[in-house]
Amino acid sequence: MSVRFLMTLAIALAISASSAMAQNPPGRKPDPTADLLTKLRKPVDLERADGLSLADLAARIGDKFGVTVFINDAAFKAIDNVNPDAQMLKVPQMKGMSLTTSLPHLLSQMDATFLVYKDHIEIVPIAFAAKETKNIAPSDDDSPPRLAEPLVSMIFKEKPLNEAVAELAEEYNLTVIVSPQSADARTGFVTARLLNTPADKALELLTLQCDLRIVRKANTFLITSRDHANDLFNEQMERERSKIDLEKFRTAPPAPPQPPIQLQLQPQPQIIPVPNPVPPPKP
Repeated sequence: MSVRFLMTLAIALAISASSAMAQNPPGRKPDPTADLLTKLRKPVDLERADGLSLADLAARIGDKFGVTVFINDAAFKAIDNVNPDAQMLKVPQMKGMSLTTSLPHLLSQMDATFLVYKDHIEIVPIAFAAKETKNIAPSDDDSPPRLAEPLVSMIFKEKPLNEAVAELAEEYNLTVIVSPQSADARTGFVTARLLNTPADKALELLTLQCDLRIVRKANTFLITSRDHANDLFNEQMERERSKIDLEKFRTAPPAPPQPPIQLQLQPQPQIIPVPNPVPPPKP
């Protein structure tokens, strides 16, 4: 075995050891939530199953991926007395998808999702999750509450903002744009522990740490400076006022017809001729 090979091996082992110490410094307790989130985001493979109960799915995830899964039976029974074990799930074959991505799709078959806790996840009805996280989508009918935004569960420690939002956007399929007006603040470091946080609130909490602002455009989030955000807000308000004024003009009743103008002719003054005075007779 050559000396060069031994030196290379020693350097590699030293780098690995230093990396491990950086992630788990001596004296610091391991973070079970960070470990759980790592497992949830790791690409996994799920085998196909045409009829799988919720309890069987939870057991399969626990055995295969080391994730503890609880089922909130009380929350399901509170919604029209639903028994979660009575419904069968159709699981397609999934390769290279994370549990964060695949589980919501699978659980949507029974209007369910999952919430992240310290060392486990809990499967609950979507209506329960929406109320629990105060993340209810507006609705015009009496249908059960739905989630207004995806629920974000991530941990950031001294991470540049642009990298953190890019990671969050990729994980939860969001469209996030960092504008040039954010300047150097986009590389400011952020630290956050987000569990079951609505996506819009999660982005807002991250950007505020760098004194930046979020501007929502439909389903797109724009990260920009405070002054630029204020300018965009004022422009939006001006457009809204113009729309309101235009709508008022369109819906206003027509003005009543004006009466015809009567022209009154003033009588012309009469001119009375004055006779020339008769000169007196000459003497």
